[in-house]
Amino acid sequence: MTTKDYRTRREFLKKLMASTAVAGLASYISPFDLIAASAKRGAMPKRPLGKTGYMVSLFSLGGQATIETPGKEKESVEIINRAIDLGVNYIDTSAYYGRATKGEDQLKMQGTSERYIGKVMKHRRKEVFLATKSHDRSYDGAMRHLEKSLKNLQTDHIDLWQIHNVRAREIDTLDKIFADDGVLKAMQKAKDEGVVKFIGITGHEDPVVMRTLLERYPFDNALVAINAADKHYNPFIEKFLPTAVEKNIGIVGMKIPARDRIFSHGGIITMKEAMEYVLTLPVSTIIVGIDKIPELEENIRIAKEFKPLTADEMLAIEDKTKTYYKDLMFFKKLSDWPPEW
Repeated sequence: MTTKDYRTRREFLKKLMASTAVAGLASYISPFDLIAASAKRGAMPKRPLGKTGYMVSLFSLGGQATIETPGKEKESVEIINRAIDLGVNYIDTSAYYGRATKGEDQLKMQGTSERYIGKVMKHRRKEVFLATKSHDRSYDGAMRHLEKSLKNLQTDHIDLWQIHNVRAREIDTLDKIFADDGVLKAMQKAKDEGVVKFIGITGHEDPVVMRTLLERYPFDNALVAINAADKHYNPFIEKFLPTAVEKNIGIVGMKIPARDRIFSHGGIITMKEAMEYVLTLPVSTIIVGIDKIPELEENIRIAKEFKPLTADEMLAIEDKTKTYYKDLMFFKKLSDWPPEW
């Protein structure tokens, strides 16, 4: 990176982190002020989930890893209860989540994560903001998912229902989502009827298709992939975050450790660095799938002790991922990547 490029990047990060250079942020509350206030009380720091009016814990629980693994009900319930006990108040799952081992039918595994979470929601529903997703793009298919999700989660309402994993190739067929027989109509109806409070989108392949959706409809939330290697290929930070911040929607970060690949290259980046990098950005919260309770406790400790990084510290972490960023971007659209890769 040349000196000029470094300065340009540094200024961009400073402006984004401050959230003052983006239009329409007069009502935006600095997350750092909220962090400082809650940290004094020793509580889990919280930030506003966009315009929803909900204050979400800085670290949130993702419904994958152990929680989507068949045969891991006991361990999953322990993880979920421990997370809530430690201040987590946002849980993310999906109608799709259910890990299939080699030779198994993934379709039969779907719903595993929701069912395990439902075991806890039966008793602790009022303590969390509950988000799930539908990967079906049709009205009827999404409604079937919603019916199953409510049953699996043992609840009568979903706080946030999201269109799952909008892919790069859908950029030319987005009208299907908005059609009268499309998934968005199902979500609007569920919201009108009070079964769903908020509507969102999720995606990890391409920031452009996600930004396009925000420009077409006033979604309440977006779950997107952001980690310390993001800037090196088709970045969500540049191409998506400014629009999301301007529209004051909830922004949830995922793929923070890139399924632990971020630690597989000489240990040059830690979970603390991985989390602090993303949390310094204007996101509402981050979700991480948990294998074991000690991992959960470590991540929550990092969140509780979090202090925003400087632009120079952000740049230093980005530079650490430069030599192996391709491995950390496995979830992005591959068809546009240079052939020599």
